[in-house]
Amino acid sequence: MNRIRPLLTAALLAAAVAGLAIRVFSIVEPLGIDQSLWASAVRGMSRHQLLYRDVWEQRPPGIYFTYLAGFSIFGWTPAAVAWLDILASTATALLLFLTVRRLSDTAIGALAAALYATLTIPGWLYRHDGFLERSVCETFIVVCVALSAWCAVECRERWSLVRAAGIGLFAGAAVVFKPNAGLYFPALLAWLWLYRRESPSTSGSTIVRTLVVAVLASAIAPILTVLWLWHLGLLGDARVAVLEFNRFYVAQGFTLKAYAVDFSKAIWLRMKTDPLWAASGIGSFVVAWELARKRMLPALPGLAVLWGAAAAIVIMVNGARLFNTYFIQAFAPLAVLAAWVIGDRARASLSARVVGVATAAVMATLMIQRNYPARVLEWAAADLALIRGRVDRTAYLATAGAAGDGFGGYGNDRGYSAQANEELAAYIRAHTSSDDRIFLFGINGAGIYFLSDRRTAHRFLRVNFFVPSEFPNPDFTLDAVVKDLAARRPKYLIFEELHSSSEMGRLVDALQSSDEIKRLLESYRLETTIEDFTVYRLADSAATAGR
Repeated sequence: MNRIRPLLTAALLAAAVAGLAIRVFSIVEPLGIDQSLWASAVRGMSRHQLLYRDVWEQRPPGIYFTYLAGFSIFGWTPAAVAWLDILASTATALLLFLTVRRLSDTAIGALAAALYATLTIPGWLYRHDGFLERSVCETFIVVCVALSAWCAVECRERWSLVRAAGIGLFAGAAVVFKPNAGLYFPALLAWLWLYRRESPSTSGSTIVRTLVVAVLASAIAPILTVLWLWHLGLLGDARVAVLEFNRFYVAQGFTLKAYAVDFSKAIWLRMKTDPLWAASGIGSFVVAWELARKRMLPALPGLAVLWGAAAAIVIMVNGARLFNTYFIQAFAPLAVLAAWVIGDRARASLSARVVGVATAAVMATLMIQRNYPARVLEWAAADLALIRGRVDRTAYLATAGAAGDGFGGYGNDRGYSAQANEELAAYIRAHTSSDDRIFLFGINGAGIYFLSDRRTAHRFLRVNFFVPSEFPNPDFTLDAVVKDLAARRPKYLIFEELHSSSEMGRLVDALQSSDEIKRLLESYRLETTIEDFTVYRLADSAATAGR
């Protein structure tokens, strides 16, 4: 057994590396809908537009800081967003390895890293290679929480001021991405308290000192962010966006009974189809058994349970919309719990070994049933074909993947089309100068500002921020936006047809027939139509936006 273990560890680490490496091909893929919005906001920020005042979005500044850093390092291309996602996944896998290794051994750490790296490949989890779920706030929240957990584990083993500060510093950084991520911090502090070591080097006063330092350090990132906003005079704008609008957004359509049903269905669906979630279901029964027998869990599953419970609560407080991206933050603790059930606990007894083998068998069965190899390799092969020049980009965007609909297809009345977005951006770039302003009445095409490298003529990068006008603020109305645009006279106005059956979608698709828009378009002429985009040009060709 001693001879086999190093080979097994090496194989697991190799699997983790392979699971991370296969993601590199995604650097040729287009931006998803949310990613293009954030990219456009950050591009505007790089050109002296102010967040929340000139480019408006409801997230806290963390995602914009991250994107700005990514574009500064990797260049102003969609590939930068893919690289950020790859680096975040790599960092999380590495941190899980280091954390679990400390609480168990190298083999179990390698198992946790391998489970995470191989079972969170976007092409396996999502449609269209997960380009819609890539580099979202949750992606980076996971890294922050994993860093905080690693610092907590290391501080438990050997106290230091730096480690204690790291627990709070990284937990506070997660809050800069989403305020509800602050729920992870008390969970990690609770783990540190419950599993504190009773020894001369880690006395009661030491753990208290650790908690105090961690709490103080947790304020650093939020305070620096507030000071940055204050320095730019944006505190009021940020309050409306991050606090008031998000309270309104989360409350929309929320009823406790309906949410409980929907949340239960979402969890059950994942347990039936996803290996990590299936393992967590088995692990939950094992945890309950261990607690009934011993009244206390070992430190490794204790971390997984507290981390996972915090993740579940964070998902719940996001509101009624249970997007796939919300569940990204659960995968790290699920990998830790699965590694404990399959590996660490299985060493304890024959019955534990049987449970571990059964759990691994269930996970493998799901992977076989859902064609894991084909799903993982499908998009990698399509990406590689583009990289090697075997297919042109237009065909790739429109028809890549087994379904043959690429990234939204083209001309199929589905709303989003990566090909149409790139065609529109190329057209705008060719018919404007760098100082011209444009404005899009749309949602899926919000990346036009980034792709064309043109600034927005109005701060609202998406039409659903003011259509329908339900948010109780006079600036968040179609009439207010039209008045601003009439005064600023952008060179191009673009209308996107969403093909949505929702109330908002129908209102957006009918905008051109509204009285407010008709008056605005009196100064414009219809110039062209590109797939679902109708493009109007300012009639006075000498006029330029924003001057």
